[in-house]
Amino acid sequence: MTPSHEELLSTVKLLIEEEDPARTAAAFLEGVVSLAGAESGFVVVRQDSGSFEQVFEVGAAPARAPLERRFSRTLVREVIAGGELLHLPNLAEDERLASSESARLFGPVAVLVAPLRAADEVWGVVYLENRRDREAFDSERRALVAALAELAGLSLSRASRAEMLRRRNQSLEDGLFARYDFKGIVTRDRAMLEILRLVGQIAPADAPVLILGETGTGKELVARALHVNSHRRARPLVTVNCSALSATLLESELFGHVAGAFTDARRDRPGRLAAAHGGTLFLDEVGEIPLEVQVKLLRFLQFGEIQRVGSDRVDKVDVRVIAATHRDLRKAIAAGSFREDLFFRLRVLDFVLPPLRERRGDLPLLIDHFLRLYWKNAAGRPRLSTRLVDRLERHSFPGNVRELAHLIERLCLLAGTGAGGEIELDVGLLPAELRQHPEPAATPSASAGARQFPPAELTAAGLDAARGASVESTERAFLEALLVHHGDNVSRAARESGIHRSHLQKMLARHRLTPRRHSGKDGDGGGS
Repeated sequence: MTPSHEELLSTVKLLIEEEDPARTAAAFLEGVVSLAGAESGFVVVRQDSGSFEQVFEVGAAPARAPLERRFSRTLVREVIAGGELLHLPNLAEDERLASSESARLFGPVAVLVAPLRAADEVWGVVYLENRRDREAFDSERRALVAALAELAGLSLSRASRAEMLRRRNQSLEDGLFARYDFKGIVTRDRAMLEILRLVGQIAPADAPVLILGETGTGKELVARALHVNSHRRARPLVTVNCSALSATLLESELFGHVAGAFTDARRDRPGRLAAAHGGTLFLDEVGEIPLEVQVKLLRFLQFGEIQRVGSDRVDKVDVRVIAATHRDLRKAIAAGSFREDLFFRLRVLDFVLPPLRERRGDLPLLIDHFLRLYWKNAAGRPRLSTRLVDRLERHSFPGNVRELAHLIERLCLLAGTGAGGEIELDVGLLPAELRQHPEPAATPSASAGARQFPPAELTAAGLDAARGASVESTERAFLEALLVHHGDNVSRAARESGIHRSHLQKMLARHRLTPRRHSGKDGDGGGS
């Protein structure tokens, strides 16, 4: 059946009207598969290494065996090298593949392979298949596919690079969270994922670690991750809040004391370092330690020895020390309140956790996480009002993730029932200062920008990859916020955002965002 002018126009319009190529690639490929009379199709990209990677896929059922979903690299290589469309009515009978294992693996299948060009270079192909009708790709359809591939070359090139970058990032994320225990840490931010990669790498070591960052950025969670992913995981993780104790009490708390060492010392106490033997000691707010205690801590770090207050006995203990602070320790050193030798001994390994205002793409993800944690009402998940989402997005969160957690907990405790019995969270539930004085969202600092730029390669390809990463990050953040705002109801989200439901579902699938099931009068929630 000949494609209609309407079908052709609709497919071409995707390339003209859509500003973001990454968002339209799958939909465009779907149109090409339909117009060509194919059963399935995908884009194959040539890598710099000479290998090939399948990017977008349309029509191939996931249930099909992996061998059946492979493509002929011989045909792809020939089309990329020659730059000409290739048609095989039956791949299994083609003489080029007769002696290869491919013919047996693929079986009888009609194949059409069209070159994709960008900047006069063939960078990949559109690969179409039809297993039921070997006459599907007639001359008219072959000419149509060749023309469409020529039109789509540049757009699909950008989309393919963006998709491969997304896959690499997703692979990093999936690999990290599958391999290591990062309980309580919620992020897809690239800077945070890089920190978690380092955490996994250095966790098995015994060297001290210094974690820097503003209050509420998750320093204690990272300290826990360092401990539970180390060989010390079976031994204690002991935490000491250094800002909450005086010099005398802190010294006793860390090193222990013997009975009678000072007033109220009625019995021997081993101390936190001894209690952490074989495990990890986490010194929270290490910048607040008084100078006289810093001297004894430095000695322990150098020799692994402790001496309890009031005792002449010296004991050896095996403890890894992880320290954290929100203070600028270099300024404290200049002011004479922190020892420089202790600073360098603590920061054998170190990293800085970014504040929430520099990882705003995590905001929808964190909101969803805390809603699941704090929402106890069996009536169903609440809906966040447009005004509330806007207010949260414009808030700078000086208290970072901890402040957000407390805000969501407050919202869950104070929530009421709206019209039609639907539970809605609105700005009226926020603290007075947030209701009355909305802040513009803080822009990332120069240090944040330095972590993301320049791109890995200072080339045109590197620039395209950086642009693609920005587009992907923005689109994912938008989708996450949209789901949170509409309570995971995909139908409502599509209707109120003006995005066609099928297109929204494709975008969600591409970003591997799976809404929870939603039931109610407003339609299907698009759950898994």
